[in-house]
Amino acid sequence: MAKFIKIKRGVKYQIKDLEIHFDDRGWLAEMLKRNEIEEDIEQIYVATIKPGKIRGNHYHSKRTEWFFVVVGKAKISLEDIKSKEKIDIKISSKEPQVITIFPGVAHAVKNIGREIVYLISAQNNIYDPQEPDTIPYIIKL
Repeated sequence: MAKFIKIKRGVKYQIKDLEIHFDDRGWLAEMLKRNEIEEDIEQIYVATIKPGKIRGNHYHSKRTEWFFVVVGKAKISLEDIKSKEKIDIKISSKEPQVITIFPGVAHAVKNIGREIVYLISAQNNIYDPQEPDTIPYIIKL
């Protein structure tokens, strides 16, 4: 079930707890379903984050992103670029969730565990190096 949360004046994000289906082969979790999102997904990537390292520290003016930690434990810091309101969310592969990050919300993902984090990200547009829509923004962690 998705929880939509709007904090103070502008940090907009959504958390969706995922149900894990186990059997003798392992587990399966349904990350995204077409009937649960308004945008089309145009790109998906997988990234790793070494222990103690950070990815992100930027925002997008048009892009919506969905983050899912497949392995490991991370802290996702979100900050509204206008109001400067900030929130930290801990996400782990042990309790799978999808975090939706909307345009205008700066984000940084820090590995807070001892193993490499494997992060899946889906976006509603394709990265274009000529017009990257990735604006640097340092969040104090």
